[in-house]
Amino acid sequence: MKEKLFQQLAAIINKADTILLVGHAHPDQDTIGSVLAWQLYLSRLGKKVVGYLPEAIPDYATFLPTSENLTFDAGVFNSRWDLIIFLDCSDLSRADLTSEKILGNLTVALDHHVSNLNFADFNIVDVHASSTCEIVYQYFSALNYPLDKNIATCLLAGILSDTGGFSNAATTSTSILIASDLVKKGAKIYQIINYVMRNKSLAGLKLWGLALSRLTINKELNIAYTYITDEDFYRFKIKEEEIDGLSNFLNVIVEVAAVAVFRLYPDKLKASWRTKRDDIDLNKLCKLFGGGGHQKAAGFVINYQVIEKEGNLVVL
Repeated sequence: MKEKLFQQLAAIINKADTILLVGHAHPDQDTIGSVLAWQLYLSRLGKKVVGYLPEAIPDYATFLPTSENLTFDAGVFNSRWDLIIFLDCSDLSRADLTSEKILGNLTVALDHHVSNLNFADFNIVDVHASSTCEIVYQYFSALNYPLDKNIATCLLAGILSDTGGFSNAATTSTSILIASDLVKKGAKIYQIINYVMRNKSLAGLKLWGLALSRLTINKELNIAYTYITDEDFYRFKIKEEEIDGLSNFLNVIVEVAAVAVFRLYPDKLKASWRTKRDDIDLNKLCKLFGGGGHQKAAGFVINYQVIEKEGNLVVL
């Protein structure tokens, strides 16, 4: 079934001369890697292609091949495109977009989130895939497209990131076999792990220490949570990307039903949830607050002011 969809997608691409690739806000290695892999592929097909992300990528992702060619200027949507491909986006809001912005453009979406709304004109959503990069690899494989070291590096970065270095529930035999082939194609797994997963500065580790000191366990709900504020980043003089991976880390070490990391902004709260249990569906929980994701990893953003008061979080 999926191979038929890949052949249909190839036909759509063949008819398009100008193509815009779109990843999601707060870009992680999966959305960055999939956008860059497609950018390399399409440029070699002779297409006019632009890779767009709503925000700049983290410093530790700049090692990825051709990342310097990405644009973060939303002005790209003022142009007419033959095709817009969304990568790792479950809906338009994940890319900070509304339907008016893409009106009149043919759209495609490749994604692995169970919360995907099938919002594009043509959708390939595989909730069993470890990552969107895994789906992109399968597309290339179905077309017998030869991968080089640069594309292999981009795809492996996304797979390693979304599987937590093959340590979380997204890890499957398929993802491991694909990673093995990408290494054969020239991707260096130790280099990617050093950049993507061992990227904390001394100040960043101190912020992690502060977050751990705030770790609270709600015994009634059997959940553990912590929080980080704007003032914390100002205090340690670090970028927001330094807390990437904190929720995954807590999910490994805390023996509770679920864990959450709350990022407190002046006017909103961003929640990142994780669980190891099969009987908990965090996607359903986060959908109640307008978010989503996967069964064991999901999040949401709410536009409420949340403050810390005497060690507790208070919604105003």
